[in-house]
Amino acid sequence: RLVRHQLFLQQFGGGQIKKALPAIRELARDIRRRIAEGNATDFAMARMTALQGELRFIAADHAGQIQQQLDLEDFAVQEVQFAQQLLGASVTVDLAEGITPEMARAITTRRQIQLVSGKEIIRKTIPQMWDDFAGSVALDSRRVVEKGILEGRTHKQMSRDVAELVSTRSRRQAGTVIRTAVNSIGTAAREDVYKQNADILEGERFLSVLDSRTTMTCAGFDQEVFGLGLGPKPALHFGCRSIRVPLVKEAFRVGIKGERASFQGPVSNQTTYGGFLKGQSKAFQAEVLGEKRAGLFRSGKLKIEQFTDDEGRVLDLDELASKWQLTMG
Repeated sequence: RLVRHQLFLQQFGGGQIKKALPAIRELARDIRRRIAEGNATDFAMARMTALQGELRFIAADHAGQIQQQLDLEDFAVQEVQFAQQLLGASVTVDLAEGITPEMARAITTRRQIQLVSGKEIIRKTIPQMWDDFAGSVALDSRRVVEKGILEGRTHKQMSRDVAELVSTRSRRQAGTVIRTAVNSIGTAAREDVYKQNADILEGERFLSVLDSRTTMTCAGFDQEVFGLGLGPKPALHFGCRSIRVPLVKEAFRVGIKGERASFQGPVSNQTTYGGFLKGQSKAFQAEVLGEKRAGLFRSGKLKIEQFTDDEGRVLDLDELASKWQLTMG
């Protein structure tokens, strides 16, 4: 049920992205209008920082509109209710219930999300992610203008270039923020329910999606068990699709045999990402890991979880060679 529900969350995220599109289109129009109305003073290189500030103000206003149009607070309340129903059907005792709608809604504004971003670990609330989005739109727009000045493009040409950028790249960025927020809210809402019922749970099992789009970060944690509230929590990176599944203590467990999904169909819930990947073609393995890592994986020199550090950051080839005393061919 959790796997099926996670697919629903991805569909829900897609619906939320559609809700954001009118505000993104209006953002593109407003920034295009601002660039088109510029003059020589505005576009002097010395004025670029001031222009970026103006564009950020425009982007921040529209980012605020996007947040108001989304249904994330109601979604958080529904996720708490879903987790209570799911867990209640899986145990032989009554659950503790004490999470109010107000507490659930607070997840969408106050709860920090820890994300692996390249070699960095960043911690952001959802409003802070939208603030970063506005800054990114402004900076990207400024760079388009700077490039246009150097190339001798007209105001009209530059405004069209900026609008195209916002309509494509910034739209994808907004979609990534929304999908990341949806998965993080779902994880946090379920975690709150599990913590209230910690006496009947052993912990949570991390599950990544069994397909080629899964990152090494998530694949390395697949099937690992963590204490409640401890360890990596989806969304673990931008666009993360992983989930954590509660483990009921044997004394309270309803006897259910589980399965998990893969792109090839249902498999045993004991299947790890590493076990799944071993059964795939060399091309599939290379798509997930890269050619050299795939060779190390096939040879048995490294397991899937050894390609990342304890926090999920992907180790480069030099780091792998040093950490595991390998000779790279």
